[in-house]
Amino acid sequence: MLAPYINMETRVGEPIPVGDATIVPMAKSLRIQIPGLPGGLIWNRPVSVLVQTSDGGEQVLPIRDVTRRAQLGLIFGSMMGLLAVWLVKRLSKKE
Repeated sequence: MLAPYINMETRVGEPIPVGDATIVPMAKSLRIQIPGLPGGLIWNRPVSVLVQTSDGGEQVLPIRDVTRRAQLGLIFGSMMGLLAVWLVKRLSKKE
């Protein structure tokens, strides 16, 4: 039932000519709409770049999102810290 309200798709950007090659950016788009409310949430992140050369060759170069990895690391570290504090407080109350 949530399928119409949550949509994830890969979007292809406008081709960009660079020298004798053409670069085509690609991004993943996550769209969330809450029923009954105007607007919603749209989150785009880069995933890859398609490089097309003049001799007909194509190469897909992935984009590693370092910022997202750092954010996930911070969230995980914070949750582990909160769990450690909770365990210490819980164990200190039992003594």
